[in-house]
Amino acid sequence: MEGEGSAHVLSGEGEDGGPTTENPVSESGLDRIFTALSDPRRRVVVQYFLNTSDDVATVTDLARYVSDRVEDGFESVVVALHHKDVSKLAEAGIVEYDLRTETVEYVGPPFVAELLDRAERDRGRGPTTAGPGALDHLSDALATDDPAEKDYRIRQALQYVHFESHE
Repeated sequence: MEGEGSAHVLSGEGEDGGPTTENPVSESGLDRIFTALSDPRRRVVVQYFLNTSDDVATVTDLARYVSDRVEDGFESVVVALHHKDVSKLAEAGIVEYDLRTETVEYVGPPFVAELLDRAERDRGRGPTTAGPGALDHLSDALATDDPAEKDYRIRQALQYVHFESHE
């Protein structure tokens, strides 16, 4: 994501240090993304696209990949993908689903990859705490009506979240 016009995903800062307006995500959009990614099966679907060179896959291909990585059998994964998971990811704007061809295309915003990467790195760590700066930025985010400023403040708040290690 480096280069002209790039922004740091978690800070929400553009190259000039100010808030980025590149692909701002609304509060409800963030809620849909986090809800979609709250399910392990759906995270594995997204990881399929992030870990392969494929931008488009059939539901059957995704089911094979997912069933190899979760404790559900292939048939139950196919049913879950068809009836729930793909539609949740589509509602969140992470994938597009073509019902006619039963293909799924990854179209997620760039920060989804970083969120999943960070979550994977933090797996197994201790409790998460938020410093006082997080609350200040979240309070500012709630007070503004500007979607770009709201997105910027939420991303700033994430910088104050600390993960404690069990080591």
